[in-house]
Amino acid sequence: MNVKIKKGMINAIIFLFFVILTFSILLKDNNLAEMLEMMKQVDKKFILISILCMCCFVLSEGINIARTLKLLDCKIGFRSGIRYALVGFFFSSVTPGASGGDPMQLYYMKKDCLPLGHSALAILTEFSSFQFVTVMMGIIGFVMNHQFIEDSVGNIKYLLFLGVFINAVILLVVLLMIFSKKLIRKLLIVVCQILKKLHYKKIKRFQRKCLEQIKEYKTGANLLIKHPKVLCKIIGTTILQVILYHSIPYFIYLALRLEGASFFQFVTLQAVLYIAVSGIPLPGAVGVSEGGFLGIYKLLFPAELLSSSMLLSRGISFYLFVLISGISILGFMLKQNKREKCLVKDVGNYWKY
Repeated sequence: MNVKIKKGMINAIIFLFFVILTFSILLKDNNLAEMLEMMKQVDKKFILISILCMCCFVLSEGINIARTLKLLDCKIGFRSGIRYALVGFFFSSVTPGASGGDPMQLYYMKKDCLPLGHSALAILTEFSSFQFVTVMMGIIGFVMNHQFIEDSVGNIKYLLFLGVFINAVILLVVLLMIFSKKLIRKLLIVVCQILKKLHYKKIKRFQRKCLEQIKEYKTGANLLIKHPKVLCKIIGTTILQVILYHSIPYFIYLALRLEGASFFQFVTLQAVLYIAVSGIPLPGAVGVSEGGFLGIYKLLFPAELLSSSMLLSRGISFYLFVLISGISILGFMLKQNKREKCLVKDVGNYWKY
């Protein structure tokens, strides 16, 4: 069996295990039939708005990736940017610590014949923008809701501090990789030393190719620095993207015909929850996100609606789009295979004559 397929199957099994475990624990004290009946009575227009927010979340990432690639003279369409965003969402969701998203985006960009250095820069630019905005919003959310958080789930502040620290370190490393040529070279030296100890025979060839990519990568980074308007557009799009994503629990609140809490309170609380659970190395933060939701929103949702609100919110913001992105990727693969078969057939017909 292909190693990549085997690894993918293992990740899928781990992901499904945590999903089943999470919902078996969370729903054991709830009547599922009553919860489903409650959810049938929700205001459908706010459910639709929540789904549109998630669509815009994915579209925003696609726009940012496409925007950077176009700046680097890579001729890609808007649909390609959305495809890369869906690939990133799916593989980030089903792999521990979201480790599979970026490599799979690079893989699909490589299949589209995009330069590796430009592809990596586009992904890192989008990623660093997202990290910066989420960390800032998480800090603002904690400051603005400090007392509320203490009253609801006091100990989440330690998880938040850990999340902020981990994400801030990741952001710093990414920014250094984008703008520091020395750091990239030092990392390359370390990698080559490891390969040497592993008795890898083609170290010089590997080093030469990497240096070529670093040169291309640095050229792209310099181009970004010379176009601050593009960077501002990327950050602006990311701010809108994150706000829309964090607003989903608020629209679920309205869908359940509740009132009293503000849009701002929900968005900032969700920002705190997101940054707190993002440092947990579980596929899609499954289990932690659901438990965190029940803890942080227990003073806003009535007890009898809390589990239903969690199911609706996570169902739309995570599980639904894991399904949609997974189906989309399957469609991409089938289309790619069909195109390759047609190409082989055309070549075969050509050599007949």
